[in-house]
Amino acid sequence: MIVNHIDNVNSYKGLNEKFDKAFEYIQNTNFEKLEPGFYEIEGEELFLNLVEYETKGIEDRVWESHKRYIDIQVIIEGHEFIGYELFERLKIKEDYNEQDDIYFLEGSLQSKVKLEKGDFIICYPQDAHMAGIMVNGREKVKKAVFKVKL
Repeated sequence: MIVNHIDNVNSYKGLNEKFDKAFEYIQNTNFEKLEPGFYEIEGEELFLNLVEYETKGIEDRVWESHKRYIDIQVIIEGHEFIGYELFERLKIKEDYNEQDDIYFLEGSLQSKVKLEKGDFIICYPQDAHMAGIMVNGREKVKKAVFKVKL
């Protein structure tokens, strides 16, 4: 897992060619003017889901992880906590969903990070995450979720 602010994306250039393309997209896009939805960048290799939702309490959120894709999640509006745990420390709740590339997991929340406008988190397959946890009550979050194929 990597957590930082988009002002610092140059620190990660060269780490992964597809990350470089995602970071370039981030730097050249006004997300506040984009409508929520799916945006193809490089076919199945790299795409964007722009989402809006209301944060909730921990009891209403779920653990997830992916097998074929790395997530780069960027906060466009609002703020939230994202829970973090190693995949192998959680219990698989449902069989892996191949079509949606998702594991749903269960376990207690031990670690979380607060993300605000402009912050990003990179979650690899071993990084189980629980997004959308409210900070000071429910609020709307707009987030760019880049999916980077392994």
